[in-house]
Amino acid sequence: MIVGPKRRTAMMAVGMTHFVWEKRNRAEATRLGVPESFVKIILFLARRPGAGQKEIAEFSHVSTAAVNQTVKEMLSACLLRKEADETDRRRTRLYLTEKGETVADRMRRSFEDRDARITAALTPEKERELIALLDTVRACLEEETEC
Repeated sequence: MIVGPKRRTAMMAVGMTHFVWEKRNRAEATRLGVPESFVKIILFLARRPGAGQKEIAEFSHVSTAAVNQTVKEMLSACLLRKEADETDRRRTRLYLTEKGETVADRMRRSFEDRDARITAALTPEKERELIALLDTVRACLEEETEC
């Protein structure tokens, strides 16, 4: 039997909220026909075209070997294209293809629609307050300072 704190903490609420959000994202990606392993790479490259595998691995918190395997699968699925870096030929830059951009747009719209449905339960003032609180928590976690 797992024994936890007697009271629900703010960080427990943040963790459970994140867990449910990720679970819904995975289900939506599956509904859209996108393998779970592709999701973070597609969304990352939509925001950071030309990123390398090392950057993707750091962002995704997975090994470069795992990213390398997924990139191979995504290249085969015509979702990505790669180009040698003009200034450093040893480095490969990754870009979404037109097909990859279409998938990214569908995923982004779906996630934005869900976000809008969820935040509709909050007043604009409450939403701003929640964002400010979460920004404070994130800053504390990143800086490991006392808040």
